[in-house]
Amino acid sequence: MVDNFPHLPDGKKTVLFVCTGNTCRSPMAEYCLKWLSRGEIPAVSAGLYAFDGEAMSENSLSALAGKGIDGSSFRSRSVTFDLVDSAALILTMTASHRAELLIRFPEAAEKCHTLLEISGGGDVPDPFGRTPEVYRQTLEVICRNVEKWLETFNNF
Repeated sequence: MVDNFPHLPDGKKTVLFVCTGNTCRSPMAEYCLKWLSRGEIPAVSAGLYAFDGEAMSENSLSALAGKGIDGSSFRSRSVTFDLVDSAALILTMTASHRAELLIRFPEAAEKCHTLLEISGGGDVPDPFGRTPEVYRQTLEVICRNVEKWLETFNNF
């Protein structure tokens, strides 16, 4: 379990998911949290090297659709100070994403964790350019860990 887990306060605070390009892993995590929490926990995602306005990858959309989740309205965005500042919790897909984010925004250290930290650590592998099955497997890893974080939220 993660020490000093940040309680999600009332108001505009959100969970921010971060990956590289914001077209695969972090948007799948964003939509997974929205789905699992029935929209009760605000979630957004962004990429460290994202181009603003890109659609989610087709394989990510397909993996989400397999769970009945529609991600067609999603558009990518870059990580900004405002997104980091308004987040109660930031979950990155890899340790290197966390390290890069903290170089840019060192003030986020206490609220920034890797997604898999809750289940012992490691990185969410990048499915970019891989088969639809790899995207489905990646989504399963993401959803399992988002669910663990959600259970932690519910214990506060």
